[in-house]
Amino acid sequence: MRKRRLAAALCLAAAAGCAGTKPIESIPTQGTIVRSITWVLTEDASKACDQAFGKPLIGTRHACARLRGDECTIYVRPPRNEDDRTAIYILGHEALHCFVGHFHYAAN
Repeated sequence: MRKRRLAAALCLAAAAGCAGTKPIESIPTQGTIVRSITWVLTEDASKACDQAFGKPLIGTRHACARLRGDECTIYVRPPRNEDDRTAIYILGHEALHCFVGHFHYAAN
């Protein structure tokens, strides 16, 4: 039960911390999306995100993704090992931003 609460809290924190203020874009249900994705491994995602966006972002972030055209950069701490499901979830969440843009409202 405690792990579920922690996972839920981390999911909410990750969702609240994704950068951008664009309106929600729908997630496609079929087709092909091609992107070039760069994964920047960092122990301090908040600092890396602030530097990448050129301004401090509101809230605590575990990661962020910056999409420019067909190129996307993800700033996130790497998983500790293959069983680090929270880190893998956060990386996947940011990868989804790379493919579909802003699918939820951000804090700023």
